[in-house]
Amino acid sequence: MSSRVKRTKTERVVFAIMFVILTLYALTFFFAFGVTLLNTLKTPLEYGRGNTWRLPTNGLHFENYLKVFQVLVVNDTGYFGMVWNSLWQAFFETIPSIIITTVTAYAYARYKFPGRKVIYFIAIVLLTLSLPGSLPATYKLISDMGLRDSPWYFISWTGGLGTWFIVLCGFWRSVSWEYGEAAFIDGAGDWKVLWRIMMPQALPIMGIMFLLGFITAWNNANTSMLYLPAYPSIAFGLYEYRAKTTSQMMDYPVFYAGLILTAIPSLLLYGFFQKKIMMSMNIGGLKG
Repeated sequence: MSSRVKRTKTERVVFAIMFVILTLYALTFFFAFGVTLLNTLKTPLEYGRGNTWRLPTNGLHFENYLKVFQVLVVNDTGYFGMVWNSLWQAFFETIPSIIITTVTAYAYARYKFPGRKVIYFIAIVLLTLSLPGSLPATYKLISDMGLRDSPWYFISWTGGLGTWFIVLCGFWRSVSWEYGEAAFIDGAGDWKVLWRIMMPQALPIMGIMFLLGFITAWNNANTSMLYLPAYPSIAFGLYEYRAKTTSQMMDYPVFYAGLILTAIPSLLLYGFFQKKIMMSMNIGGLKG
């Protein structure tokens, strides 16, 4: 039987205030989603006349969702083609990065080698400094290497550093090394200990990394827009539809319907795994 955590009066007041603030913050998202959902059921004329906050007055127009499959076409790629592109791009954007980052953090946490402190310092610097000016240089590098419009572009995502490197360093330090030592005594080598003994223990946090990375990649239009225009994703399709259509001619209810359809996979993934996602946020540290 679990006992309740006893908090001081000051802690209870702070928790109550934060609960109210976060509840109001969450309600703003529900409100925005609800308004968007209502606007998907209106006609373009009704929306254009200013009915953006009230219930539909001319009936519910569910056909707007069917129109999404007709109007969202980029480079002769239809809606389902863009959904497929979003799927494989999200997988290739997350899985190689997760594996490389996990192995890099393991090597840092478990082995002593020259330059070890420098690697961690670089990881911290990359997290604290904003480098928006690096985009033109990155674009030119990708183009010069012939990776633009090629699935091989995702090799550029295997840097091994970043936020998850810090988190995984803390994770690997928390895992008992007795498992590895026992395997070494039995004659196992470094690679066997890594892949057969240690990596299975990291699968839960790697799963969380995949979920968060997949959601981010699914909603990212920049990858298709800059580096893979021949393989438009659904996020890029929505961006292209809005960019090519003037505000006077744009069918906003259809556009919002596309947003709702595109958001469904992310909402489902987060809804099913939000407990594990929040638990994973408590792992990590900044010890060098």
